[in-house]
Amino acid sequence: MTKNLNYILILLTIFILVAIGVIFVYGSTYSWLQSLQSASWRQTVTYQNYVSDMNVAVLPLSVALVILLGLCVPKRIFSGMALLQSMAALLVVSIFVVLSFGLKPGIGFLLSTAVLIQAVVIGMTLVGSKRLSYEVNGFYLQIGSAILHLGLILFVFDFVLLSESPFHLLVYWVSTALIGIGMILSFYSGEISRLAQERGKRSG
Repeated sequence: MTKNLNYILILLTIFILVAIGVIFVYGSTYSWLQSLQSASWRQTVTYQNYVSDMNVAVLPLSVALVILLGLCVPKRIFSGMALLQSMAALLVVSIFVVLSFGLKPGIGFLLSTAVLIQAVVIGMTLVGSKRLSYEVNGFYLQIGSAILHLGLILFVFDFVLLSESPFHLLVYWVSTALIGIGMILSFYSGEISRLAQERGKRSG
């Protein structure tokens, strides 16, 4: 059952990312065409309405993506019924925070929890914990995947919650760096592993 759940979460994540991409492409094309017709397009009421409509279209998808990212993280540590219970508990508590304090605090709680869990996953991966569950083998591929996921969560956290915060750029560049490092470790794990082994032989 958990394997099917993992597959469903992946499909939903891909679908939401594609939908967000389509909306952004459409919005960018529409704005560009309007700017060609009117140089003062960005100063018009129509532009303000366009921005509001885009926010309304993207917000539910962004919230859904946040929920999926938050729910995907525990699968590294838990499995079977424990995974389902941890995901359900995280979702229930997040909904409670939303109902009690509002949407942004609820999203902040979910993403903050996901960041903390993912940081624990990275630490456990570094020490070689056997409890973790990865779909891939190899230390560099696993640590790259964990760092990449942390970067993605921080990126969404920054995009959804910190757009007007003085920490916006700091978190943005940290998340970008983590995504870049994670991609390098994931895509070039074989080459990095070989270089590490050759260096170990030389030093030995």
